Amino acid sequence: MNKIDLVFEKLRGEKRCGLMPFLVAGFPNFNSSLSLLKLLAQHSDFLEIGFPYSDPLADGPIIQKADQVALRAGSTSDYVFKLISKLRETTKIPITVLVYANLIYQRGVNKFYSDAKAAGIDGVLIPDIPFEEMDIFVKAAKKNNVANIYLLSSSTSEQRLVNILKVAEGYLYLTSIVGITGVKKDIPQDTLDYIKKLKKKTKLPVAVGFGISNSTQVKKLKKAGANGVIMGSSLIQLIQRSPKVNRSAIVGFLERFKI
Repeated sequence: MNKIDLVFEKLRGEKRCGLMPFLVAGFPNFNSSLSLLKLLAQHSDFLEIGFPYSDPLADGPIIQKADQVALRAGSTSDYVFKLISKLRETTKIPITVLVYANLIYQRGVNKFYSDAKAAGIDGVLIPDIPFEEMDIFVKAAKKNNVANIYLLSSSTSEQRLVNILKVAEGYLYLTSIVGITGVKKDIPQDTLDYIKKLKKKTKLPVAVGFGISNSTQVKKLKKAGANGVIMGSSLIQLIQRSPKVNRSAIVGFLERFKI
């Protein structure tokens, strides 16, 4: 079992929904990014870290702005790997990354996954590559014992779902909405129904992201069978409101999602 499997097994025993905050590496600023990630790790079950990118197609305006802030501050792929390596020295929780395909191609697919393994990354999500074109990434991931995380939505076709379930590892990332990231107040019924459908087809954990911003959503997701929740835009929005990182406010924010 890898770190991801072990933590989800622990969460099942505790009958708890896993907490996975998302933050762009290099945000809110270059110097405080590591200390903020350390804080998040202390109060979460998993971390998802974004490689800042100039054209993040799956992300809404809040995360787009965070990407721009990080890029202007000088964040690069080298920086992200170094950041995660330092973070790994202080935490054992699973770390996954969200990275757009062009950044992997620029580095070289095999080198990217080799560097991911060396940095202590447990899973990689590539939102802009369709399942049918994932072979080269899957091979590099397996070679380096890194899980490839797949995106699903309630509109995923039955045949594509069958194919994904044959190779999926770690967990399934289900988007709560069809579209880009952002802050929403509720969960569509289609998403709740789809979670129940997924749980009948696979034993893989299901983590839900895109639009998660309040505890009522988490309660509904947990009742439907979700194993984890991913919060990005709502967390980044909280950080953007204050010029200085308010540690107590962030901890309080995370505590509201522990259900």
